[in-house]
Amino acid sequence: SEDVIKQHLVRVSEVQQRLIYIIYEEVLPKLESINNYVKQKPEYLSVGEVALIEGVTEKTIRNRIKEGAIPATRNNGERSYKIPSQEYHETRTETKSKTSFRNVS
Repeated sequence: SEDVIKQHLVRVSEVQQRLIYIIYEEVLPKLESINNYVKQKPEYLSVGEVALIEGVTEKTIRNRIKEGAIPATRNNGERSYKIPSQEYHETRTETKSKTSFRNVS
């Protein structure tokens, strides 16, 4: 009936409003914080940070490191990679220019 449909629409609208609130109040500030951090170009980036920048998984970044596509180092006995920020950004610019993309930053 029409009343049931109206009730469902009200519920959908409430869910949409809640999602919009979550995006604006929780997700966007986190993304802005990450973006500001990355713009500061710290000395080293983590695998997770590079994955966020490139929009891929951490496993993909580790594979690219193993292939030599992304410069990274590890200290003896350590499991995590350190990706030199400046070298990383230079290699990304080179890669983009070779594929006719422009670096817009």
